[in-house]
This record gives sequence, structure tokens and C-alpha cells, in this order.
Amino acid sequence: MLRAWVNTLNFLSTVESAIADRIGETGAMFGHFLTFWGAPIALLYVPSPIFPILGIALAGFYIFVITGDIILSVFGHEELEFQRGMLDITSVREMRKEILAALIKYAGGVLSFATIYNGLQQLHGGTAFHFNAASGLHYFDLLYFSLITIATVGYGDVYPAVVSAKVAAMLEVVFGLGFAILLFSMLVSLYIDLQRRKDTEPPGRAAPKG
Repeated sequence: MLRAWVNTLNFLSTVESAIADRIGETGAMFGHFLTFWGAPIALLYVPSPIFPILGIALAGFYIFVITGDIILSVFGHEELEFQRGMLDITSVREMRKEILAALIKYAGGVLSFATIYNGLQQLHGGTAFHFNAASGLHYFDLLYFSLITIATVGYGDVYPAVVSAKVAAMLEVVFGLGFAILLFSMLVSLYIDLQRRKDTEPPGRAAPKG
């Protein structure tokens, strides 16, 4: 599993770096969101049974990627860090960028699970989830369900009705709790590392604050 994460993340980093070199970081970021956030949603609405399956698969792959990304960011992996330029976080500004990146991944997880739920709803003919008060906007309803599930709130107005949907909801709870724990661990680790760097700075030379 670890090797699969490292190889996948290295490959994606190489591709995104090549795209950024050609069209800039903004374009590469837009391409990332379009591929992993927009494309799975679009596949759900293509009138063929195979396309919702592809949307679910792409959303599941993205969850796999961001899970590995955050785990390896917390526990460290030299090969990956060297490839992605993550070896040194030397300032508060860089720490904030890491936190922002983690929050974007969290939002991506919420959206990806919502896509999986919508795909399951289509594959099961609208019976994968039960709604006490549906809004009529099916994607929004299940995005709402994804958000309250990952936050472990669970109001009960939307709930899974088939095994596959229940399994997906269980995985999202584990993902959300694990992500929160790992994010907290990352923040503590970054703070300790910055403090250690500050304490080892030569006298008269302040540690960078961003």
C-alpha cells in the first residue's frame, strides 16, 4: 500500500509539474480540480450505466490519493518529499500553505464521497439513500449528507438504504476522523520543527516568519 501511494503521488507530481511548467501553476491547479473534482461529477450525468461507475472509480481513486498524501506528509517519506520539494518547511508562511493544502484535500474528500453517493444512487435506481425531506437537487442532498457524515453529526434526515451505500458512509467516517487526527499531528509536528529551528539559529539571526 505504501509503495502504491508513493508511486502514484510521484507520478501525479511529475505530471502536474510538467503541466505547471507549460501553462503555469494556476492552470495546473485548475486542471487538477477539473480532473478530480469536476470530471467524476460530469460522468454521473452521461446517459449510460458505465459512466456512473467510472465517476465512482475516479472519485474513489482521488480519495485514495489524498489519503496517502496526508499520511505521507505527516509521517514523512524521503523519496516523495524530495520529488515534491517538501523537505524543508522553514517559515510560518510555508506552514500556512501546508495547512491550506490539507484543508483543500479535506474539501476534496467531502466532494468525492458525495460523487460516490450520487453514483450509487443512480446505479440503484434512486433507492440507495432514503430522504425524509428531499430538496429535489439530488447532488446537493448527497453533498449535504457527505458533509454531515464526515463531521459525524448524522441528523438522520438522509441515510443509506443499501449495503454499498452503508459501506461508503462508514469509510467516510473513518476518513474524516483519521484526517482530523493526522492534520492535528501534522500541525504539532510542523510547530515543533519550526521551534527547533528557531532554537538552533545562531545568536542575532531570527528564524524566518514568512
